[in-house]
Amino acid sequence: MKINAVIIDDEEDSIVVLQTLLKKYCSNITVIETAMDIDEAYKKIIKHKPQAIFLDIQMPGGNGFDLLKKFKKIDFDVVFVTSYDKYAIEAIKLSALHYMLKPIEVEELQEAAKRIERNAYWRELQNEQLRNAIPNIEELEKRISLHVKDKVEFVKLIEITHLESDRNYTNVYTAANKKYTSSKNLGEYEEMLKHYDFFYRVNKGCIVNMNYVEGYSKGEPCFIDLMNNHKQEVSRAKKQELLQLLKLNSNPKNMWT
Repeated sequence: MKINAVIIDDEEDSIVVLQTLLKKYCSNITVIETAMDIDEAYKKIIKHKPQAIFLDIQMPGGNGFDLLKKFKKIDFDVVFVTSYDKYAIEAIKLSALHYMLKPIEVEELQEAAKRIERNAYWRELQNEQLRNAIPNIEELEKRISLHVKDKVEFVKLIEITHLESDRNYTNVYTAANKKYTSSKNLGEYEEMLKHYDFFYRVNKGCIVNMNYVEGYSKGEPCFIDLMNNHKQEVSRAKKQELLQLLKLNSNPKNMWT
């Protein structure tokens, strides 16, 4: 089966690379159009009606999900091709959607091409999964405002590794190894973050983003290792629940099932 596809990416070099790889290694896919922004992509998809699109997430004038929300019915296969942050990727995986990371590996591309062809027979089900996934992925884009000296910075929740109590203040640490001091206390942040199941209060003075837990010690006391060489002790009352959550978090649903 021949599959007509559109590549959507704001980087021309990335488009050229993907076109070249598809032409060389995936004979079942023909690239009929390319686009570099949301509006252009929408018009070309409407006009050419491809069976599949290769979609970057971060785009000028919106993101890839903004493009998908323009369609009442998504009657084409979607493969996310991105170097986007790892936790949006986790959400994509957990929603059983297709994605490939840049730089693209030939084997992954060939596997994606095969699955696009097979998916032609159950695309309606996959597109329902996609519509259900979009709000969950966008939720990860939410930011909090942090006051830094004479200005306010906005930090994505998914970039926060952990929050530490400092008396009536809270120190907020990020994956970029930045530290912000907030006038809110830790209890206020716990209330703010209670709807995000990847944040967990491991002791009286610390909330961690479990996606950044790199390991933990056995025995008592139990310590967890976080990104950027941070370490936190886990209270005895929290240990079993935390370890169970970490096990669940380390076994994401296979995106290809």
